[in-house]
Amino acid sequence: MSFPAACCNTPPVKANYASTGTKGKIGNLDCYFAGPSDSKRAIMINYDIFGYHANVLQLSDILGSLGYRVVLPDLLRGDPLEEADLGKPGVFAEFTKKRGSWESNKSEYTAIRDYLKSNGAESVGLIGFCWGGHIVVSALTELDGYAGGAIVHPALIADGDLNKVNAPLLALPSKDEPDFTQDFAGLEGKPFFDKCKMVRFDDMFHGFCGARGDWSNEVQAKRANDAIALIVNFMSSIM
Repeated sequence: MSFPAACCNTPPVKANYASTGTKGKIGNLDCYFAGPSDSKRAIMINYDIFGYHANVLQLSDILGSLGYRVVLPDLLRGDPLEEADLGKPGVFAEFTKKRGSWESNKSEYTAIRDYLKSNGAESVGLIGFCWGGHIVVSALTELDGYAGGAIVHPALIADGDLNKVNAPLLALPSKDEPDFTQDFAGLEGKPFFDKCKMVRFDDMFHGFCGARGDWSNEVQAKRANDAIALIVNFMSSIM
Protein backbone atom coordinates (compact mmCIF):
# COMPACT_ATOMS: atom_id res chain seq x y z
CA MET A 1 0.00 0.00 0.00
CA SER A 2 1.72 3.19 -1.17
CA PHE A 3 1.45 6.44 -3.06
CA PRO A 4 2.04 6.23 -6.82
CA ALA A 5 5.45 7.63 -7.79
CA ALA A 6 3.62 10.33 -9.72
CA CYS A 7 1.97 11.47 -6.52
CA CYS A 8 5.26 11.90 -4.70
CA ASN A 9 7.05 13.84 -7.43
CA THR A 10 4.58 15.79 -9.59
CA PRO A 11 3.64 19.32 -8.47
CA PRO A 12 0.08 20.62 -8.66
CA VAL A 13 -0.77 22.98 -11.49
CA LYS A 14 -2.13 26.45 -10.85
CA ALA A 15 -5.73 27.02 -11.85
CA ASN A 16 -7.94 30.07 -12.12
CA TYR A 17 -11.37 29.60 -10.65
CA ALA A 18 -13.51 31.88 -8.51
CA SER A 19 -15.40 29.65 -6.10
CA THR A 20 -19.05 30.37 -5.34
CA GLY A 21 -19.56 28.39 -2.13
CA THR A 22 -19.30 29.48 1.47
CA LYS A 23 -17.00 28.71 4.37
CA GLY A 24 -18.09 27.64 7.81
CA LYS A 25 -17.46 25.05 10.49
CA ILE A 26 -18.68 21.68 11.61
CA GLY A 27 -17.60 21.53 15.22
CA ASN A 28 -14.10 22.98 15.19
CA LEU A 29 -13.35 21.83 11.64
CA ASP A 30 -13.26 24.40 8.84
CA CYS A 31 -15.37 23.38 5.85
CA TYR A 32 -16.31 24.63 2.41
CA PHE A 33 -20.02 24.33 1.63
CA ALA A 34 -21.78 24.33 -1.73
CA GLY A 35 -25.33 23.70 -2.84
CA PRO A 36 -28.64 24.09 -1.00
CA SER A 37 -28.38 23.66 2.76
CA ASP A 38 -31.79 21.98 2.88
CA SER A 39 -31.04 19.31 0.29
CA LYS A 40 -31.95 15.74 1.22
CA ARG A 41 -28.90 14.49 -0.70
CA ALA A 42 -25.44 15.33 0.65
CA ILE A 43 -21.90 14.66 -0.53
CA MET A 44 -18.70 14.85 1.49
CA ILE A 45 -15.49 15.30 -0.51
CA ASN A 46 -12.02 14.29 0.68
CA TYR A 47 -9.49 16.39 -1.26
CA ASP A 48 -5.99 15.27 -2.31
CA ILE A 49 -2.72 15.98 -0.51
CA PHE A 50 -2.67 19.60 -1.75
CA GLY A 51 -5.83 20.61 0.10
CA TYR A 52 -8.13 23.42 -1.03
CA HIS A 53 -7.09 23.64 -4.66
CA ALA A 54 -9.28 25.49 -7.17
CA ASN A 55 -10.15 22.27 -9.01
CA VAL A 56 -11.73 20.58 -6.00
CA LEU A 57 -13.59 23.78 -5.15
CA GLN A 58 -14.91 23.86 -8.70
CA LEU A 59 -16.06 20.25 -8.45
CA SER A 60 -17.82 21.08 -5.18
CA ASP A 61 -19.62 23.97 -6.84
CA ILE A 62 -20.62 21.84 -9.83
CA LEU A 63 -22.17 19.21 -7.58
CA GLY A 64 -23.81 21.93 -5.51
CA SER A 65 -25.37 23.42 -8.64
CA LEU A 66 -26.96 20.03 -9.28
CA GLY A 67 -28.81 20.19 -5.99
CA TYR A 68 -26.47 18.32 -3.66
CA ARG A 69 -25.48 19.66 -0.26
CA VAL A 70 -21.68 19.47 -0.56
CA VAL A 71 -19.23 19.57 2.33
CA LEU A 72 -15.50 19.82 1.68
CA PRO A 73 -13.83 19.59 5.09
CA ASP A 74 -10.32 20.93 5.63
CA LEU A 75 -9.09 17.64 7.03
CA LEU A 76 -5.45 18.78 6.84
CA ARG A 77 -6.39 21.88 8.85
CA GLY A 78 -4.72 24.46 6.67
CA ASP A 79 -1.47 22.51 6.38
CA PRO A 80 -1.53 20.50 3.12
CA LEU A 81 1.57 19.10 1.50
CA GLU A 82 3.38 21.52 -0.81
CA GLU A 83 5.62 21.36 -3.86
CA ALA A 84 8.65 21.65 -1.59
CA ASP A 85 7.64 18.38 0.11
CA LEU A 86 7.76 16.37 -3.11
CA GLY A 87 10.65 13.95 -3.27
CA LYS A 88 11.67 14.44 0.36
CA PRO A 89 12.49 11.13 2.05
CA GLY A 90 10.02 10.17 4.72
CA VAL A 91 7.47 12.92 4.09
CA PHE A 92 4.82 10.66 2.57
CA ALA A 93 5.50 7.81 5.00
CA GLU A 94 4.96 10.16 7.93
CA PHE A 95 1.80 11.57 6.32
CA THR A 96 0.42 8.07 5.85
CA LYS A 97 1.07 7.04 9.45
CA LYS A 98 -0.18 10.24 11.07
CA ARG A 99 -2.58 12.87 9.76
CA GLY A 100 -3.28 11.06 6.50
CA SER A 101 -4.29 7.84 8.23
CA TRP A 102 -7.82 6.53 8.63
CA GLU A 103 -7.38 6.52 12.40
CA SER A 104 -6.69 10.26 12.33
CA ASN A 105 -9.78 11.01 10.23
CA LYS A 106 -12.40 8.51 11.37
CA SER A 107 -13.89 10.80 14.01
CA GLU A 108 -14.23 13.64 11.50
CA TYR A 109 -16.05 11.38 9.06
CA THR A 110 -18.42 10.30 11.80
CA ALA A 111 -19.04 13.88 12.94
CA ILE A 112 -19.73 15.15 9.41
CA ARG A 113 -22.05 12.25 8.59
CA ASP A 114 -23.98 12.87 11.81
CA TYR A 115 -24.09 16.63 11.18
CA LEU A 116 -25.51 16.18 7.69
CA LYS A 117 -28.13 13.67 8.79
CA SER A 118 -29.18 15.74 11.76
CA ASN A 119 -29.64 18.69 9.41
CA GLY A 120 -32.02 17.00 7.02
CA ALA A 121 -29.88 14.86 4.72
CA GLU A 122 -31.52 11.52 4.05
CA SER A 123 -28.51 10.12 2.20
CA VAL A 124 -24.79 10.90 2.21
CA GLY A 125 -22.31 10.01 -0.52
CA LEU A 126 -18.51 10.21 -0.40
CA ILE A 127 -15.85 11.24 -2.92
CA GLY A 128 -12.13 10.80 -2.34
CA PHE A 129 -9.11 11.87 -4.36
CA CYS A 130 -5.60 10.43 -3.97
CA TRP A 131 -5.16 9.59 -0.23
CA GLY A 132 -8.84 10.47 0.15
CA GLY A 133 -9.64 7.37 -1.88
CA HIS A 134 -8.12 5.22 0.86
CA ILE A 135 -10.05 7.15 3.50
CA VAL A 136 -13.34 6.75 1.63
CA VAL A 137 -12.79 3.00 1.21
CA SER A 138 -12.04 2.76 4.94
CA ALA A 139 -15.22 4.69 5.77
CA LEU A 140 -17.34 2.45 3.56
CA THR A 141 -15.78 -0.57 5.26
CA GLU A 142 -15.98 0.45 8.92
CA LEU A 143 -18.82 2.95 9.21
CA ASP A 144 -22.53 2.77 8.48
CA GLY A 145 -24.78 5.47 7.10
CA TYR A 146 -23.26 6.18 3.69
CA ALA A 147 -25.07 5.64 0.41
CA GLY A 148 -21.79 4.85 -1.35
CA GLY A 149 -18.57 6.42 -2.49
CA ALA A 150 -16.46 7.38 -5.51
CA ILE A 151 -12.67 7.15 -5.50
CA VAL A 152 -10.69 9.08 -8.12
CA HIS A 153 -7.05 8.20 -8.90
CA PRO A 154 -6.91 6.65 -5.41
CA ALA A 155 -3.69 6.08 -3.46
CA LEU A 156 -2.87 3.77 -0.54
CA ILE A 157 -5.26 1.03 -1.68
CA ALA A 158 -3.97 -2.37 -0.57
CA ASP A 159 -4.89 -5.69 -2.16
CA GLY A 160 -8.26 -6.77 -0.82
CA ASP A 161 -9.39 -3.32 0.32
CA LEU A 162 -12.03 -2.71 -2.33
CA ASN A 163 -13.97 -5.91 -1.79
CA LYS A 164 -14.42 -5.09 1.91
CA VAL A 165 -16.69 -2.09 1.36
CA ASN A 166 -20.29 -2.32 2.49
CA ALA A 167 -21.84 0.18 0.07
CA PRO A 168 -21.73 0.88 -3.68
CA LEU A 169 -18.36 1.95 -5.06
CA LEU A 170 -17.27 3.87 -8.16
CA ALA A 171 -13.54 3.53 -8.90
CA LEU A 172 -11.82 5.82 -11.42
CA PRO A 173 -8.11 4.91 -11.48
CA SER A 174 -5.60 6.54 -13.84
CA LYS A 175 -2.69 4.94 -15.66
CA ASP A 176 -0.54 5.42 -12.55
CA GLU A 177 -2.69 3.25 -10.28
CA PRO A 178 -2.53 -0.54 -10.00
CA ASP A 179 -4.89 -2.90 -11.78
CA PHE A 180 -7.82 -3.25 -9.37
CA THR A 181 -9.74 -5.69 -11.57
CA GLN A 182 -9.39 -8.75 -9.35
CA ASP A 183 -10.10 -6.83 -6.15
CA PHE A 184 -13.12 -5.11 -7.69
CA ALA A 185 -14.46 -8.46 -8.89
CA GLY A 186 -14.68 -9.48 -5.25
CA LEU A 187 -17.68 -7.19 -4.93
CA GLU A 188 -19.79 -9.31 -7.28
CA GLY A 189 -21.38 -11.29 -4.49
CA LYS A 190 -22.62 -8.22 -2.64
CA PRO A 191 -26.25 -7.10 -2.97
CA PHE A 192 -25.29 -3.63 -4.20
CA PHE A 193 -22.89 -4.76 -6.92
CA ASP A 194 -25.24 -3.65 -9.70
CA LYS A 195 -24.53 -0.06 -8.65
CA CYS A 196 -20.74 -0.53 -8.58
CA LYS A 197 -18.57 0.49 -11.49
CA MET A 198 -14.91 0.86 -12.38
CA VAL A 199 -13.64 2.92 -15.32
CA ARG A 200 -9.92 3.22 -15.93
CA PHE A 201 -8.50 6.47 -17.31
CA ASP A 202 -5.39 4.91 -18.83
CA ASP A 203 -4.77 8.00 -20.94
CA MET A 204 -4.56 10.22 -17.84
CA PHE A 205 -2.09 10.63 -14.99
CA HIS A 206 -2.52 10.52 -11.22
CA GLY A 207 -4.14 13.77 -10.15
CA PHE A 208 -5.72 14.80 -13.47
CA CYS A 209 -9.06 15.34 -11.76
CA GLY A 210 -7.52 16.98 -8.70
CA ALA A 211 -4.84 19.55 -7.96
CA ARG A 212 -2.52 18.37 -10.75
CA GLY A 213 -5.11 18.69 -13.47
CA ASP A 214 -4.63 21.57 -15.91
CA TRP A 215 -8.21 22.23 -16.85
CA SER A 216 -7.13 24.90 -19.33
CA ASN A 217 -5.76 21.98 -21.37
CA GLU A 218 -8.52 20.77 -23.70
CA VAL A 219 -7.72 17.08 -23.37
CA GLN A 220 -7.38 17.14 -19.59
CA ALA A 221 -10.54 19.20 -19.23
CA LYS A 222 -12.49 16.75 -21.37
CA ARG A 223 -11.31 13.77 -19.34
CA ALA A 224 -12.02 15.58 -16.08
CA ASN A 225 -15.52 16.27 -17.38
CA ASP A 226 -15.86 12.59 -18.29
CA ALA A 227 -14.90 11.63 -14.74
CA ILE A 228 -17.28 14.19 -13.23
CA ALA A 229 -20.13 12.87 -15.41
CA LEU A 230 -19.48 9.36 -14.11
CA ILE A 231 -19.49 10.67 -10.54
CA VAL A 232 -22.75 12.55 -11.08
CA ASN A 233 -24.44 9.51 -12.63
CA PHE A 234 -23.20 7.31 -9.81
CA MET A 235 -24.43 9.68 -7.11
CA SER A 236 -27.78 9.90 -8.84
CA SER A 237 -28.05 6.10 -8.85
CA ILE A 238 -27.37 5.70 -5.13
CA MET A 239 -29.27 8.70 -3.74
